[in-house]
Amino acid sequence: MAEPKYQIHARHTDSTVIVYQAYGPEIGLPAAREGRFPAVWQRDRMTWNKPRS
Repeated sequence: MAEPKYQIHARHTDSTVIVYQAYGPEIGLPAAREGRFPAVWQRDRMTWNKPRS
């Protein structure tokens, strides 16, 4: 079976879900190195996953 193109990686407890977001090297490497997002990162491009009620 082929690996899916899109995947969601998460961890959970009874009260919390943590979802991991992958970024390309131009964003991810500076963010990991400096502890903050670089100027090329755009807040308005974020995707919010909302649980169903």
